[in-house]
Amino acid sequence: MFRSLVRSVRVVTASVFLLAATQLAWLELKSAHASILYQAGFEDDAQRIRGWLEDDERVMQQKYGVTPSRYRMSIYLHPAPTANADVNKALNRCCQQTADGLMTGTIDMLAPSAPAMRSATAISSLGLSKRSDDYHAKILMSEYIPIAHYEAQNSRLSGGWKYYSAPNWVVQGLQEYDAIFHTTAGNRDVTAKRLSAWATTHRTVFSCCSPDVAITDDRNGGAAFMEFLAVQFGEGVHARLLRSSEPTFEAALTEVTAPYTRSQLFARFQEWLERGAPSR
Repeated sequence: MFRSLVRSVRVVTASVFLLAATQLAWLELKSAHASILYQAGFEDDAQRIRGWLEDDERVMQQKYGVTPSRYRMSIYLHPAPTANADVNKALNRCCQQTADGLMTGTIDMLAPSAPAMRSATAISSLGLSKRSDDYHAKILMSEYIPIAHYEAQNSRLSGGWKYYSAPNWVVQGLQEYDAIFHTTAGNRDVTAKRLSAWATTHRTVFSCCSPDVAITDDRNGGAAFMEFLAVQFGEGVHARLLRSSEPTFEAALTEVTAPYTRSQLFARFQEWLERGAPSR
């Protein structure tokens, strides 16, 4: 009886210790429009994230002509997997408006040097190691860039289609495109080439026109189509698409790719895939 009691006390004590370890105080590193929340021992991760955020905001300005001045994001770098962040998942919850008009939200992601991440053998769908800085920078951009997409649409004088009224491949695809082509040199080179290779060997995920373009792989398929648009019509096509005052995404797509009909546009996309989906 006494041994059982001692063993139980030890189990309870260990459980309390583990619980306390997962509830350590969050430390904060501020950037211009975000607070990076991290735990002791992950200072280098926080600094890397801040540097990537600064790069991301330059993309927002240069590509979309916007700044996240109305936003304040809280980015949590979790030291261990949680329900919202692990080796295979990050989560953006945006946004809530405060009384003074500021838009606030959170991004949960596993800290790049978290033990679970350092020991991960997982490979992304494009063959990228999930332990690499290229992958972490891509994940951060894909979760942070939506606020630039929102702001591009908010800059319209009136009307226009709504971001989340578009097919999911549009939303996910544009986020992934920006994350691949506007983060690290490794992503712009290696990951971009792997996206092209993926697109040419997964042509069955693309179809048209019953009545519109359909893509069954939201992230990679959507990113490939966004790359095609950039190759054919210039990088600015994405901003023009977001700012279109047409009532639906489909109508906006036709507007920014004139004079092509949807079926003609898709035929050009198929020809691009036949050529190996070359970048600009």
